[in-house]
Amino acid sequence: MSLALYIHFPFCTNLCSYCDFYKCAYNDEEVRDFLKSLKKEIELSASELDPDRRIVRTLYIGGGTPSLINPEQLGDIIACLKSKFRFDKELEFSLEANPESVTTENLRAYAELGVNRPIFGVQSFDLKALKKLGRKHNVQDTHRAVYLTRALGMTNFGIDMIFGLPDQTSKLLSQDLRELVALDPPHVSYYQLTVEHGTVLEKRIEEGKIKLPGNDLCAAFYSAINQELQSNGYYRYEVSSFARPGYECRHNMTYWEGGEYLGLGPSAHSYVDGRRFANIDNLAEYNDAVAKGMRPIKFDYRDTEQRISETIMLGLRTTRGIDRKNFQNLYGRRLEESIDRTHYENFIRMGFIDPEGERVKLTERGLPLADEIIERLVK
Repeated sequence: MSLALYIHFPFCTNLCSYCDFYKCAYNDEEVRDFLKSLKKEIELSASELDPDRRIVRTLYIGGGTPSLINPEQLGDIIACLKSKFRFDKELEFSLEANPESVTTENLRAYAELGVNRPIFGVQSFDLKALKKLGRKHNVQDTHRAVYLTRALGMTNFGIDMIFGLPDQTSKLLSQDLRELVALDPPHVSYYQLTVEHGTVLEKRIEEGKIKLPGNDLCAAFYSAINQELQSNGYYRYEVSSFARPGYECRHNMTYWEGGEYLGLGPSAHSYVDGRRFANIDNLAEYNDAVAKGMRPIKFDYRDTEQRISETIMLGLRTTRGIDRKNFQNLYGRRLEESIDRTHYENFIRMGFIDPEGERVKLTERGLPLADEIIERLVK
């Protein structure tokens, strides 16, 4: 049985205006305390989950800014993981990095520890936009990170981008796309900027200090991104994910296809043995729980209906869609019995859903509207 491992490293040296992930200001002492707690959580998790029945196919370290972990600390965590879990020889090991934090020394050390898929949070090549987002890197940092990755022989890496940025125009988007394509990354994630509640970005918009492009312009941006990337040899395999053939993110595919995953660290989510659970999203409480020998879990439940909804939501965001037979094997009912039939039939007539064959999937017309379509389909 396959298992995907995720570690949430919550520390950042800069707190971006749009980010609502759980995060803390970087502090050497607090990082050491957290990593000590993380090793304890690894041990507690392994003792409960019978890791001998599972083999870890992917490991993803996100955050936060995982590239702030020094190689010695990372090696210690990996050694702890490998002492408790079985790892696939073809492990996909992703680690998120801010371009400005990348050096020859740390990238080489990460590669020696098994990292084979660095992910660079580039977001944009427009310096003004980066400053409005609270990012610290510049274009030179991004080019250096990609150059070093290739120089060290790492052929699989990704770049994360954002569209719908403050004051973004079609011309600025085109400039971003030209820069991106010139770097030729094997994988691209291109997300629309969303305004999350409680963020600095939300406050600045409410104060009138920042203005975002309207929905129609963002829809045009998304269409332009899709066309440009596909014309340059990428294919879209999920609403926001583009890859050269063979470079899809196997870790994310586990989420989208209903596989098992274990999340470690504060705020991390898991799905194992039919249970959905999530960790405490407070570092002090997380440390306190594991110090007492307890799993730092905030909630834990078995809810088949909730899991069905998640399977539909995640599956329809991929270009492969949902496998009818697999769905019925998992939940003992037909896919069509688990969605709103009236909306489903309407979307078929409108050309947004392709119901033919073994899979139900969104069409090229339907994918840009995935969130709205899914909201209406899920009971």
